Amino acid sequence: MKESRNDYDALSRDLRAIAETKLRERRANGEEEEEEEEEDLKSLVEELSIHQLELEVQNEELRKIQHDLRAAHDRYAVLYDKAPVAFLTLSTKGQVLNCNRAASTLFGRPRTHIIDHFLHEFVAAECQDALHLHCYALINHSQTQATALNLKTSGDVPRTVLLESELDSQLIPGELSWFASLTDISDQKKLEAELSSLNRELEERVQERARQYLASRQETLAVLNAAADPIITIDSEGLIQSLNRATCRVFGYAEDELLGINLRTLLTNAGVDVFRRALEDCAEEEVGKAPKVRREALWRMKNGTKVPVEMALARIDEAKHFTIVLRDLRDKKRLELEVMQVTESERSRISRELHDSLGQELAAMSIDTRLIAEDKAGIDEATASKFRRFSEQLQRCIVQLRTIIFDLAPIDVSDGDLVDALEALVRSIPEQDDLKCSFHLSHSESLMALPRETEIQLLRIAQEGVHNARKHSGAKQIVVALSGKGGGVELQIIDDGRGVPRKKRSSFAGQGFRIMEYRCSLIGGELEIMNYRPNGTKVVCRIEQAPASEE
Repeated sequence: MKESRNDYDALSRDLRAIAETKLRERRANGEEEEEEEEEDLKSLVEELSIHQLELEVQNEELRKIQHDLRAAHDRYAVLYDKAPVAFLTLSTKGQVLNCNRAASTLFGRPRTHIIDHFLHEFVAAECQDALHLHCYALINHSQTQATALNLKTSGDVPRTVLLESELDSQLIPGELSWFASLTDISDQKKLEAELSSLNRELEERVQERARQYLASRQETLAVLNAAADPIITIDSEGLIQSLNRATCRVFGYAEDELLGINLRTLLTNAGVDVFRRALEDCAEEEVGKAPKVRREALWRMKNGTKVPVEMALARIDEAKHFTIVLRDLRDKKRLELEVMQVTESERSRISRELHDSLGQELAAMSIDTRLIAEDKAGIDEATASKFRRFSEQLQRCIVQLRTIIFDLAPIDVSDGDLVDALEALVRSIPEQDDLKCSFHLSHSESLMALPRETEIQLLRIAQEGVHNARKHSGAKQIVVALSGKGGGVELQIIDDGRGVPRKKRSSFAGQGFRIMEYRCSLIGGELEIMNYRPNGTKVVCRIEQAPASEE
């Protein structure tokens, strides 16, 4: 306000001096008359009055600006003093020129004991070098600096602050000073120390778990590699993730040849379908349970040989990874085939004995009772009638016995090939109760030469299928078909009976079905039993490639 008034007086003096100079010049030259002089003075006074009013308006605006600056300064002072962060104004030597209330709280002393003191007086001894470097970099490089420091404390708990400094050449005119803020980061440092401790502890636990895992993995690998059966782990796509040594030994592959490939490439076409259904069933099982899903399928060795294998599947995790334990069934199948051969021989023996002994005795008894009935006819009709009925019962027993003999060994392939045996099987079935049985042969040129044991089992499967259709389906027509399919053989038994209930078809609960499936597995085939449209049952036995006969 005082400065504005002084400026105004100086300006007025300057204008008056200019006017007086011009007036003297005019009088000296005699160029101006008195009236003109008065006119100029009036004009000059008017200009001065206008300029005075302008200065008064400017003065008023300056007073408003000064008032606003004072209010802003007061607000800044309040914010500065009540700020939660400690603020300091320092000289270049580190002497505290001003501080706020938060600084007083942080240092634990009144402001009067902080101002005019040096900052290093409040810093712990171990951080004095860091403070010196902080000040040196700030003043010489004129860059904002930030440094963590420990303060001197009277208690046992250390207090750590983050010192952030910036040069300020306008705070004190003519002098260089710097502005500093101190943020208490003690809790942060404490948390960082705790977190660091937890990280070290966690790392130690992880390392210990890793050691345990490696030890467990080595033990598991040792057990897996010592296992006699192949063990394979696959993912949800069927890709092989791991395997043991037995897998390589049984199938003739190197480990790197199997890792990453799809398991289906090791299966036959029919085996792929069996594996797919088994995988779908296993996906519904609980994780970590013992293998419940077991299936038999043909696998291919590296040299192309087909191996009958039992697969036991177990689900490993929620991501649908599976472990498959494989059991080579070649020795088992060989023993079963030998047992089946002994069984066939025993069935033939029993059928011959029934035919030669019991059959002959029943036939003789039937003849004797018929002769007695004829002798008693006309003499004792009651007795004759009883003997006739007895003779008829013996005839029915003979028919049943012949059926049993037929089921045991109705036909053999000793004297011909499979086609002849199947034709004989169809011819041997009597047409009774409107039942017709026929045989169809197709693509006979594609039929491969089958080993005798394979022909026997196919004949027994056809026999069992025909027997089931006659006894249980209520069929009126039965068709036995044999054809060459893709270098293999396909046998079909089709009837127009009641069909197979769904539960029975899915689980093969029927004894006849189980026998057919068992016989088919002995010769490396795949058996499928389904309902035949519009009604009836269809049994299909497929052999992709018959195994070589054993010498």
